[in-house]
Amino acid sequence: MVKLLVADDEQKICRLLKSFFDEHGFQVLLAHDGRAALACIRAERPHLVFLDLHMPGINGLDILKEARQVDETMKIIVITAIEDEETIRKAKSLGAADYVIKPFSLNYLKDEVLAKVSGSLYEDLRAMNERLTRSLEEMRQVTRGIVAAFSLVISKIDPHYTHEHVSRSVEYASKIIARLREKGVSFGDMQEEVLLAGILLHDVGKIFTPKEILFKPGPLSDEEWKIMRRHPVDGAEILEQIAGLKEMAKIVRYHQEAYDGSGYPDGLKGEQIPIGARIATVVDAFDAMITDRPYRKGMPIARAIEELRRNRGIQFDPTVVDVMIALYEEGTLKPAQLPEPAHPVDSSPTADSSNANPHPRIG
Repeated sequence: MVKLLVADDEQKICRLLKSFFDEHGFQVLLAHDGRAALACIRAERPHLVFLDLHMPGINGLDILKEARQVDETMKIIVITAIEDEETIRKAKSLGAADYVIKPFSLNYLKDEVLAKVSGSLYEDLRAMNERLTRSLEEMRQVTRGIVAAFSLVISKIDPHYTHEHVSRSVEYASKIIARLREKGVSFGDMQEEVLLAGILLHDVGKIFTPKEILFKPGPLSDEEWKIMRRHPVDGAEILEQIAGLKEMAKIVRYHQEAYDGSGYPDGLKGEQIPIGARIATVVDAFDAMITDRPYRKGMPIARAIEELRRNRGIQFDPTVVDVMIALYEEGTLKPAQLPEPAHPVDSSPTADSSNANPHPRIG
């Protein structure tokens, strides 16, 4: 509801304006002297003010100056008994939107004043909406730029793996999200752009992981594994410094959590883990399994699919696994086919909680 202040020391004018604007759905406030008018402007922040320029107490022009400092979007229509061009010019130079000459009738209010007020408020609303739209788009552009910059940093870590890995992970995730939406899975207020950006940046914390650990050809020591496991928190702490990336940060922080609660860093379980992180966990692990790494050869896709099934409900969200496998089997999700290895491949389980291999690395 539009909040309107009538500031005039003439009771008849106040009653007339209040009755008229009440009938047209405005919330009407009244003030009968300059000090009361200024106090109401400061406390109530009305959208629209009808201001008599000649009231006891504070001069109307001084009230205009103060009102513009309180809220420059406030519309002020001055009321004057004499059409004094110099006074009206001063009022407009101080921010008055229009003026009304006393005395005026209900017909004048209806035909002239209400039309001006409605048109002015509409234009203000449209201009505000346009500014908000521009601001939101500028914010999105800034966010996209930050995400692109971090993505470039990640690709510099391991240009032969990480860049392609995250690009494939985002492609898989996009198809999974679309199918989950079709199945009625709720993502709350999370926009797909934010979900995919979080998945794109899931490994950003690896910029703090020493390369000798990232590219070590053999098993990690206990101490090296502790360092490796810090990358989700390290990545999240970077993104948490940027207000617009806090939702992305949750995906980064929790992408190594396991559905059964055996993951890290916080041991979250089931739907305690954000949906974006649950998707990231599946696509991250799947692409890591089928890709050659310094410490192992990539496995055949069919076997990676079986690993997803085997860890369904353990490491991975069952619904996400089912959707990914369905997409693969129907040909919608087409990972690059890798040649069968010419030598035996390490057959240790893939889940981070595996007892058979104390230092597996997925993604």
